[in-house]
Amino acid sequence: MNRRHSLGLMGTLLAAVALRRMSHATTARAVSLTDLVARSSRVARGTPLEGFSRFEDIGDTRHIVTYTRLRVDELIHGAPSEPEMLVRTLGGRVGTLGEIVHGEAVLALDESCVAFLQTNSDGIDQVTEMAQGHYRLLTDPSGTTLLRPSLNLPRLMPSAGAAVQQLSGLELGAARALILGARR
Repeated sequence: MNRRHSLGLMGTLLAAVALRRMSHATTARAVSLTDLVARSSRVARGTPLEGFSRFEDIGDTRHIVTYTRLRVDELIHGAPSEPEMLVRTLGGRVGTLGEIVHGEAVLALDESCVAFLQTNSDGIDQVTEMAQGHYRLLTDPSGTTLLRPSLNLPRLMPSAGAAVQQLSGLELGAARALILGARR
């Protein structure tokens, strides 16, 4: 192996290592609370009861999607809804095959949440702005219910009025008031 070939090989190796480090995380633009509410047909406090995954064609590509049956415990904003609804998220597991969609909402079964929902052109309900439209409801030691970001939330580019910054860590009643105040 000559010197030029060795240097080319070392350069390729260094580039591969550098690019792998640069691509380790997903970055998305943070959506404002006003835009999140405006893009949502409803905002609900609910509890995922059960889910199933299957293959579907989205655009020209076959993907795994998960449908979660969400019990609506409270309609915070928007059009009236049924006591339960079916919400589609991207990714999931079918048999031994799985698909991870970075930045998609994770609707954990039996874990109460606040979900910003929109109905797409096919009449299917989905979480608005993926993980940015999903907040887990967790109770702290004092018994206060707080909003926490979705488990799959990507790193977000800073933005004034970002929904995640405004809602994360907020008590449920205060979050409800903020959401209602953000309506246009």
